[in-house]
Amino acid sequence: MIFSSRTNLTLALLILSGAILSCAGKWGVSLVFAQATTPPKASAAAAKPAPVDEYDRVAQLWYYQRMGKSGWERGQEIYKMKCWICHNDYTIKAQPDAAPTLKGLFQRPLLRTGQPVNDETVAAQIRNGNSRMAAYGHVLNEQDIADLVTYLREKCCWDEMNPPANPRYHP
Repeated sequence: MIFSSRTNLTLALLILSGAILSCAGKWGVSLVFAQATTPPKASAAAAKPAPVDEYDRVAQLWYYQRMGKSGWERGQEIYKMKCWICHNDYTIKAQPDAAPTLKGLFQRPLLRTGQPVNDETVAAQIRNGNSRMAAYGHVLNEQDIADLVTYLREKCCWDEMNPPANPRYHP
């Protein structure tokens, strides 16, 4: 099979760059890639994420904004993405000692940990977790937790057989 000189040159450069990258670690060379960094004393306004385009579905999913921009609607999205997998009726029926349902959480006198049910204790439970629940403080920021607590207090939770409608679906 005959290759053109251009193909041979491209192939040689590809092999050479692969060899350099694979040997870089052996020689103690660290490769530096450009990264966007924020200055250490960035203002609170700079820390806020940019507004999400209403047609950017990936960004809406990433920032939990498909159902709403803030409040209980955004909390519903976070609940669906993070909490529902353990706190649903199907899991409870399959494993009776599983995570409790969160329906009527704020009507209960105490959490399973023995603490009174209020915004602070529920937020602390979400943030820190316990021996039976994962901690989400490293995954969710304070606004995420506040929106989730608002949803749990005001609107939680939908009927398993009748989930919330997709707001983008228009028959």
